[in-house]
Amino acid sequence: MSAPEIDLRPGDVLLIELQCYVCRAIAQTTGSHFNHSGLVISTASGDIKVAQSLTHTERVPLAQFLGQTHATRLEILRSRELAALYARDPAGFAQRATKLQDVFTKFMEGRPFDSDYLWDNTDADGGELLYCSEMVQKTLNSLLEQPLMTAPMDYTKAWDFWQRYFDGHVPQGEPGNSPQSLADAPQLDVIYSQP
Repeated sequence: MSAPEIDLRPGDVLLIELQCYVCRAIAQTTGSHFNHSGLVISTASGDIKVAQSLTHTERVPLAQFLGQTHATRLEILRSRELAALYARDPAGFAQRATKLQDVFTKFMEGRPFDSDYLWDNTDADGGELLYCSEMVQKTLNSLLEQPLMTAPMDYTKAWDFWQRYFDGHVPQGEPGNSPQSLADAPQLDVIYSQP
């Protein structure tokens, strides 16, 4: 997939469709084509970096993030709050963009992927484990006056798969989110959709 011709900004959320066994179950569970998300973390000199949590939390070039999928679906979301700040106070927006990078570097980067999809899951050393949309939401919330909210996770649409995946201990009803819940967040607007 090629990069869209759009002025991406730090804080923009990217939703894509990956092709993997668990990815398809996530899409089925959430009723969405989107099963992976990333967050634009920097755009310095046109070198766009996207934060993601796949095997671990890292920043990758935009082309690498988009190249992970063979599908053609992409949706880009933008915070209304950050868009308004960008329009009225570019310097204030730049300060928040710097904070976004700092929060990601200090608290998110290098964290292992959370294959249990639990909102507050930690490893044996007390370090936080993060799945993709959790990392996006927690990083973005560090900038927002009106944070995105979690919702009870509902695994019923692919229950048999999740029963096997979680060895009979599905975290049904636990707080969390998904790429689709980011798309549904009232604080975020779709600024690009393909197709």
